[in-house]
Amino acid sequence: MVPEARLEREDGGLAPRGEGWFVLNAKEARWLDGDFGAFTRFEGDARFPQLGINIGVLQPGQAACMYHGEDEQEDFLVLQGECLLLVEGDERPLKAWDFVHCPAWTEHVFVGAGEGPCAILAVGTRAGGDVVYP
Repeated sequence: MVPEARLEREDGGLAPRGEGWFVLNAKEARWLDGDFGAFTRFEGDARFPQLGINIGVLQPGQAACMYHGEDEQEDFLVLQGECLLLVEGDERPLKAWDFVHCPAWTEHVFVGAGEGPCAILAVGTRAGGDVVYP
């Protein structure tokens, strides 16, 4: 039987402690804020070994990261607002419910656009961890 992980309050919200299953409302999760927007990874001390999942919130003009490609598949779903996707040298405007699939080594970055914040769900496999910044 898989045990339930404890949720503990820390700076920025709740985070799971230990391994196991858990239920965590995204609004109550630990959120971090920095130059690349606000985000939650839903993880505590024990990282998810196979799959990374997070929600990032970008303000207009704010980039989610540096333009890059990774050796892992990543997928993204715009949950709210608008952003600009720079992908393989092209630009694509995105809005809520737009889905983006990036096979390994797809160079990309998201930049907030529109009049307000943009929330993006990001999911990616975790096997290698190599990244290139062209």
